[in-house]
Amino acid sequence: MIKKEGFDLNQGIKGGKYSILKIFHHAEKLQALRERKVTAPLYVRIKPTNTCCHNCFYCVYNPWFSSIHSESNRSDTLPREKMMEVLSDLKEMNVRAVTYSGGGEPLTYPHILEALKKTLDYGLNLSMITNAQLLKGEAAELLAQGNWIRVSLDYCDEGTFSKIRGKPKELFQDVGKNIKNFAEIKNSNCDLGVNCVVSEHNFNSLFNIAQFCKEIGVDNLRFAPVWKPNFEEYHNSFKEKAIEQISKAKELKDKSFDVGSTYERYFERTTGQENRTYERCFYMECVPVIAANQNVYTCHNNAYEPGGKIGSIREKSFKEMWASKETADFFKNFNPQEVCTHECSNDEKNRILNEWLACMDEEVVNFI
Repeated sequence: MIKKEGFDLNQGIKGGKYSILKIFHHAEKLQALRERKVTAPLYVRIKPTNTCCHNCFYCVYNPWFSSIHSESNRSDTLPREKMMEVLSDLKEMNVRAVTYSGGGEPLTYPHILEALKKTLDYGLNLSMITNAQLLKGEAAELLAQGNWIRVSLDYCDEGTFSKIRGKPKELFQDVGKNIKNFAEIKNSNCDLGVNCVVSEHNFNSLFNIAQFCKEIGVDNLRFAPVWKPNFEEYHNSFKEKAIEQISKAKELKDKSFDVGSTYERYFERTTGQENRTYERCFYMECVPVIAANQNVYTCHNNAYEPGGKIGSIREKSFKEMWASKETADFFKNFNPQEVCTHECSNDEKNRILNEWLACMDEEVVNFI
């Protein structure tokens, strides 16, 4: 049974594009979840490769930094034929949207141009999470036709760039130039966002980062904390200063530039957050992850973790795997209270759906 605990829908960035209530636009999927029928996911995240052109100190896919993603291998890359097969399956299954993300940097994937073209040709909503080092040329032109791009950027000068990203200072200028150019060529309905990871290396320059983003044409900026096992201990020495900087950065908001933060609320969630308050995860059936090792996982938090592996598409298609009895059994038996003992980006969304399902008593449901 779920634990009936209240939660604040107004915390963090919750409105509009970032609303945690978007699932309620999909009535057919909600009905299928209620009836425990396995239907096509609404949205799929594809990690085409684990190779990357940056070397961020906080990368959760670095085993020396993170205690999760234990099966991540930097050499893993989806074969071209498998990528094309997957995209064809998604179109046939009427999946609505695709995000290309890491693992590694998706723009280092050798077949990314072909994949982006197919995604657009199939009418799938397109998005990408990128470090923007390679956001140029034909790749930028294709992504400019997509729905959104989110750049991982946590610096505004070459020194901080080099320290956080583990790359030569000279590359800093290229990233800024790429983002500015993308802002100029993108379609008006393509949202250009930045996710800034707050750490010991940049907490004192968050306002300057916001200014930098606004100057180069970013539409919105979101601050989030570095996540690591000793979370509170790591952030305690600079948390108040970071929150002060974020508050100042929010003063830059106007009609063309938005600033939000999930940084503060993470400290409210960490106490006991490893203990999920529900026994069913709905979002693994809505937004699974296809990883570079040809395994399918429940979510990006569980990617490359044995407990989060739904199945493999190495010897079968995604469509076949998703419709299999093994997948249905996995969904039936998966218990987030046992598996998800780490940060969960879908936790609040799952709590809302579990609360919704718990109030389905037809004798009282009309008394709204």
